[in-house]
Amino acid sequence: MLRKLGRNYQIALPKEVVKTLHLHINDYLDIRVKDNKIIIEPQLVIPKDQAYFYTPEWQKEEADAHQDIKKGRATKTKDLKELCKELDG
Repeated sequence: MLRKLGRNYQIALPKEVVKTLHLHINDYLDIRVKDNKIIIEPQLVIPKDQAYFYTPEWQKEEADAHQDIKKGRATKTKDLKELCKELDG
């Protein structure tokens, strides 16, 4: 896919690349040079205050909790008082 470098050194991504990679306006792309080639990779930018959620430890706990719910090892309560009663019971 040949593209011409335009004004302000910009290029337009081909529509099929955008569709294949499921890109959207305002998505972030990491651009670097390796072995004299330009490499462009989509990136997910996570707010710093939410980064804990993406740690391996947190994701393991999330997966464990999902399995517990799936296997019926979870209890629903309507409020904190009922939850404390359930835990004490």
